[in-house]
Amino acid sequence: MINSIPLLYKISGTKITIPFKAICSVTDKEFGGDIIIEYRPDKNALEYVHAEEVINTLSLEKITAEDLVNSIFLEVSQSISPLYLKVIADVKHSDAHQPVQVWLEN
Repeated sequence: MINSIPLLYKISGTKITIPFKAICSVTDKEFGGDIIIEYRPDKNALEYVHAEEVINTLSLEKITAEDLVNSIFLEVSQSISPLYLKVIADVKHSDAHQPVQVWLEN
């Protein structure tokens, strides 16, 4: 779980951009870019430094962009139960294919 901080007031939204690098589990080639987490907090906000650590840890395993987005989405959902959540993998460079974006939102 990602550490969180309590919110004693309303926040309309938060957007975090975290750079990442990973090795694709399908092609064995490196890809990277930014993970973008957009959410509307309810009672807690993500602790940014720990969110970056969790994403870097998830990126150490061979993984697809889709699996990475899903894993981060589940981590954020379980950590803070946001009212709205969107996780985007903005793949800006890949040794196997053109740039791509993958996202999951609820």
